[in-house]
Amino acid sequence: MKTGIDEQQELFRPIDLEFLNSDGAEIFDIFYKTSSFGSAQYVKFASSHPSHQDKVRRLIEEGENDQEFFIREEDLGKYYGLATKSLRTLISNPQIPFEKKTRKIYDVSKGIMKDFFASNASEKILHSSEEVMEIMEQCLSKNEAGFHSISMITNKDYYTYTHSVNVGLYCMSYGIKTKMGPNDTKDLGLGGMFHDLGKSRVDESIINKDGKLTDEEFEAIKNHSFLGEEILVSMQCYTNNVVRMAGEHHEKFKGNGYPKGLVGEEISPFARICKVMDVYDALTTRRSYKKAMTPFDALTIMGKQMVDEFDHNILGNFVRYMGPDL
Repeated sequence: MKTGIDEQQELFRPIDLEFLNSDGAEIFDIFYKTSSFGSAQYVKFASSHPSHQDKVRRLIEEGENDQEFFIREEDLGKYYGLATKSLRTLISNPQIPFEKKTRKIYDVSKGIMKDFFASNASEKILHSSEEVMEIMEQCLSKNEAGFHSISMITNKDYYTYTHSVNVGLYCMSYGIKTKMGPNDTKDLGLGGMFHDLGKSRVDESIINKDGKLTDEEFEAIKNHSFLGEEILVSMQCYTNNVVRMAGEHHEKFKGNGYPKGLVGEEISPFARICKVMDVYDALTTRRSYKKAMTPFDALTIMGKQMVDEFDHNILGNFVRYMGPDL
């Protein structure tokens, strides 16, 4: 008789079967979810023991499977190691369409950020993101994709984790289109993806609140810029460009931004790029209390009502490159 593990759901995370090893040699236990008397229960489907691997191998060979599988939260780092290995194989296959490649890379990036925000800000999860963004840069550069292509794969509903990935991809695309070097382009992608990390340390009820924030709540949310910078500095593995994108993406080019009230070129050029992408994605994604704007309407507002917030050269470049794969 199978026995389930009756633990809190947040201790388990769903996985994509496509990223399991084809030889079945997994390095973590795999579970499926059932319900017992109204509460979630996780039943072990297979372990890392060799005697269990035939089950995993058959599962992969069958392909289509409606059953959702999970791993323990503590095994996410191992899982994303397999995912990045699988992505490298994927992008090297010329038979696979560009759209499918970018979608898969996007989904892995989204999973990393979702797990980060859901896992008590476990910083070890973020280490997988650097390799994923490097893979995305290779894919986008090779195919010379434009902002229009990126907007076709991004999630249109606003969540902190999807917004983070969207901004990362827009930033990376900007770096590629403006012929920035590969290291700077990777920094742009990572910094965009990490720009809102500080929100992991802000009360979730404030982050997810529908409608207008109170003055007190707004002060709490403003602190995420400083907190994000603090997280990245503490990790001691990211460049100053990435760190400053987290800390300065709410500064305004003509001043009166936060947290430091920087003006013009006092703001990191990487943060100025992030500012444009951050606002654009926020305007063009749906929230429970507002509809998504069209790209045209968003750019019109940014170029007229919000123009003093942006570096004009960066905004102008972005507008020029927003056409279908220009």
